[in-house]
Amino acid sequence: METTFKFDRVILIKELNEKFHKIGEVFEVANILEDSFLLRDAKTRVAIGIVKFEDFENHFVHEPNFNGWTNWQQFIGFNGHNDCFYKTNRKDVEVKFITDKVRAKSFLHKDDEFNLSFGLNMAYLRCMNKALEKKKKKLEEELKKIDIEMADNERIIQKMINSLPS
Repeated sequence: METTFKFDRVILIKELNEKFHKIGEVFEVANILEDSFLLRDAKTRVAIGIVKFEDFENHFVHEPNFNGWTNWQQFIGFNGHNDCFYKTNRKDVEVKFITDKVRAKSFLHKDDEFNLSFGLNMAYLRCMNKALEKKKKKLEEELKKIDIEMADNERIIQKMINSLPS
């Protein structure tokens, strides 16, 4: 079975028990627990119940052609950056940094298999480069101001030297 992510949509294809007669209905993975999934109704978003991983694989299939994006999820970048969020649609991964106000994406090549970890790292590094570029631009502007101020001071120094009586 393919990897299941939070907010994926799945369809019940086989009865779970006598009380749960919802074959053909669409559910959404609301949360991933240690050994199970918390499911909710895809339309009403009301929690339905918890399904163990083994039962999930035998009773559910992923909704075909569902290309929706997950909600933004927080994560900590590998350099400790902690205002990062990501979302995915199983093809692309988008990362945003709240403080730096930058976003970046990684895209799935048509011949490759989706790998969230790789896509997340790629988008994270692209986002980091955008944030660094933004900081570099700010610093260059500050350096220009300093250079102008230093040049003004040098002119004043020269005027002062030139105005001294010989």
